[in-house]
Amino acid sequence: MKAKSGQIVLYLVLVLVAITFLAVMNVSAYLGVSAKNKTMNAGDAAALAVAKYQGELLNKIGSLNIEHLKAAIENDEEKCNSIMKEVRETCFLAPLEGIRLGNEAAKANGIEIDDRMGQILKQHANDIRVHYVVTPELYPPLWEGAWEEYALRLELAIASGVYAGPDNIDFVDAAGGHLLMVEQFYNAIAGRNWCWFHFNAPGILGTYSSYQSWDPLPFADPEKRRQRCANSEVYSLNLNPRTGSAVDLLGTNLIMRLTGSTIEELQNSYIITNQNQVWYFYGDMWRKWWEMDPDGEWQFPVVGPPKKEYDVRGAAAVCRVTKLIPDVISDSKGQKSVWSAAAKPFGTVENLDGETDVVTALRNFVVPSFTDAKLVPLDAVGGKDLSTADPDWMLHVREHLPKYLDDGPGTLPSCYYCSQLKLWERDYFRQSGRRWLKYNSDTCIRSHGPGPAHGGTPHGH
Repeated sequence: MKAKSGQIVLYLVLVLVAITFLAVMNVSAYLGVSAKNKTMNAGDAAALAVAKYQGELLNKIGSLNIEHLKAAIENDEEKCNSIMKEVRETCFLAPLEGIRLGNEAAKANGIEIDDRMGQILKQHANDIRVHYVVTPELYPPLWEGAWEEYALRLELAIASGVYAGPDNIDFVDAAGGHLLMVEQFYNAIAGRNWCWFHFNAPGILGTYSSYQSWDPLPFADPEKRRQRCANSEVYSLNLNPRTGSAVDLLGTNLIMRLTGSTIEELQNSYIITNQNQVWYFYGDMWRKWWEMDPDGEWQFPVVGPPKKEYDVRGAAAVCRVTKLIPDVISDSKGQKSVWSAAAKPFGTVENLDGETDVVTALRNFVVPSFTDAKLVPLDAVGGKDLSTADPDWMLHVREHLPKYLDDGPGTLPSCYYCSQLKLWERDYFRQSGRRWLKYNSDTCIRSHGPGPAHGGTPHGH
């Protein structure tokens, strides 16, 4: 009888251990799913909040553009100067407020402060004072003290901490076009994603020999640097200030339509033809979405083309949030759930033929036209490859890459991206990729994300 009692007790202990283990596993799974849901919601909310704000700023600049035209027709020189000052400050400084708005949205969805991202932005504010301010020939300020004011605004925006990192910061001194500065290159190495090389870097698996094969890291073109200096680096509106006569830039028909003026009033105005007036137009980023794919491979991540009135890129917000998933099983700190989301403002204008058209239809002149903000696929917006809210990536680009190009992989520290470069340097790795593509390249298919034809998608990732 005692033996049976002992067996029952042992059985009950085993059952209790099993139940406890299952309970812990369920708690761990719940915490993981909850953290992921919170990061998704927070990232989407942050991106939408910033994109809505971008639309408001664009509408403000559009309204000021029209007010500028009216003041010019009335020969009100003082008002024209006041408007030009307000527009340049709106385009250059106001987008920094988007950091705070994105932070508020992420914080409301349960995201904690990202100290490392805060350090990146603090360091950049210091870099602005150290480099931008003291070399105005490279970073021309829009007005005296502009960069000092910019650095201060940036510090104020992050004073309460960074919850949602801006993931598409367009640093004035940055330049693209180098494979080592494309994060997907490293991810393709880690995942042996040979199809990525087939589509994005054809031939490099066969032509590469050593770290000395790389071209030097590029520097920003001086002219592009000057154009960038007119926009905020963070959540840029990507506008292009153009100096000249409104009549030459817009034509009399468009001016009369936007202002309700007559041809006689234009003829009696001397400011409307003044070559020193500054007007704001949509810049190079405001292109058709299909122009991302000039070779006809149709990489745009939606099914079917967007409607004509929404077929434009331009200003967008890419926000990155992280949340710690606690590990209830071991003593480790747990893992981070990371989510990036993209959103952009949407709107339309009535073109000169009376048709609903894309916002750039009026000779790229900015007018108030934005009515909504929608989530879009990350691949559908400019700057999504920059990953400027990833502290590890920013450290690699700014500190590790220059050392690697000078001295080779032996000097690389221990980081995810450095590990991929060390693997890339091995001949057998590249040979395995060439061998696989030789027999399987025809199986490589570009993936297309979901999305309705009106330009937005249900989710931003």
